[in-house]
Amino acid sequence: MNDFDPSVMDIDHGYTLNWSGKSPSGGEAGAGDGSAPAFKIPRIAYGTFELSGEEAETCVISAVEMGYRLIDCARFYGNEKQVGKALAEVQTSVPREQLFVQSKVWNDRQIDGTVRGSLEETLRDLQLDYLDIFIVHWPVEGHYLDTYEQILGFIDEGLVRFAGVSNFQVGHLQSLVDRGYPLPAIDQMEHHPRMQDNDTLGFCRENGIVYEAWSPLGRGGSLSSVDPVIAQISNDHGITPAQTILAWQEAEGIIPLPRSKNPEHMLANAASLAVELSSDEMAKMESLNRHEYLEPAVQPSNFGDVLNGLSSHFD
Repeated sequence: MNDFDPSVMDIDHGYTLNWSGKSPSGGEAGAGDGSAPAFKIPRIAYGTFELSGEEAETCVISAVEMGYRLIDCARFYGNEKQVGKALAEVQTSVPREQLFVQSKVWNDRQIDGTVRGSLEETLRDLQLDYLDIFIVHWPVEGHYLDTYEQILGFIDEGLVRFAGVSNFQVGHLQSLVDRGYPLPAIDQMEHHPRMQDNDTLGFCRENGIVYEAWSPLGRGGSLSSVDPVIAQISNDHGITPAQTILAWQEAEGIIPLPRSKNPEHMLANAASLAVELSSDEMAKMESLNRHEYLEPAVQPSNFGDVLNGLSSHFD
């Protein structure tokens, strides 16, 4: 894939965000109906989960130099200061408006009522004036609706451009509608060959919500013991199993959020955008679904006991 053009990772080549809420400033093109500016989001992200110290800074700088423009962060990752140093450095050559930075508010901040404080800390540590998307990390029962409402308020203040959610299934999304809120611009879900939540994916498609895949490679589980289907498709195209999985997701209109510390893997992940799978190959990939979560005790229906007590207060 020596002819891969990294410009396909630019915002201009991304997906249009169909946002029904208040339009943020800075849009470039018409949305199609002339009612609001159109905003786009790149087709692949660089994930920062489990990066730490100087390594986090170095990896993010390398990712942007390779052409990545969508950077996925979270307060809970505990590395936003390092990511912020990287973002400050790369903006000497890549303007802020060409970067798309998203971060998430963790469960404890929803529960203790410090959502604004979490956002302020994120902006401070990332050295940014605004986030492109601020995301509810998990739908904490009794709190996620109020958290989402606060994010809508941050849009009014110019601190956030779009509201997003993560790990929200159809019932959670419908509850936003029932409360009269605009649907989120994106929904991040665990998504890999063995975990495909097609009900939520279908709802997002029907309602113009961009679907993002966290742990798109199954955190290595789909690669360490490669399924024969993935192996065959990879061999037929002369690509890696990781590229096959990412190409399948991208062909579905899903934005994968892969994270790698290896420069060769980072480049290979990006090059998956140039891979075209046949309809037969796509069907074979979809047939691998087992609805198997990476951690059965941590899924949208039961995460609270494991996650809600974990802290994202780092100051």
